Amino acid sequence: MTAKEYLRSIKYLDKAINAKQAELDRLRHDAESIRGIAYDKDKVQTSNSSDSMKIVDKIIELSNEINHEIDRLVDLKAEAHDKIEKVCNRKFISLLTDIYINGYTFEQVAERMNIAEKTICRWHGQALKIFRKENDMS
Repeated sequence: MTAKEYLRSIKYLDKAINAKQAELDRLRHDAESIRGIAYDKDKVQTSNSSDSMKIVDKIIELSNEINHEIDRLVDLKAEAHDKIEKVCNRKFISLLTDIYINGYTFEQVAERMNIAEKTICRWHGQALKIFRKENDMS
């Protein structure tokens, strides 16, 4: 895995969690619209409807998946933050943190740092080279 792929995996996991959260919200909405079902995180009361039970089972399963992935994301961000800190250049650390951990675009980082976007792109390349070298990555 390259340095860029490693750092991008944070964004991809975050987006996957958001997609699952949207699906969970839709399932909860569906569950609320089925008559006779009351959903609570710890307790489920329902009629004998198999459709409502399937939805409740999916809600519980998806909630557990999301929680597991959130734990992975927190761990991955902490690990990446430690690796980014090895760069030893404050502006590069800030840039990599904003892009890969905080999820900002290059344009947003340029605005936040009050620097031209072309400069941010150049710095990004330089920062990745240092990141690769300091973390023994390809």
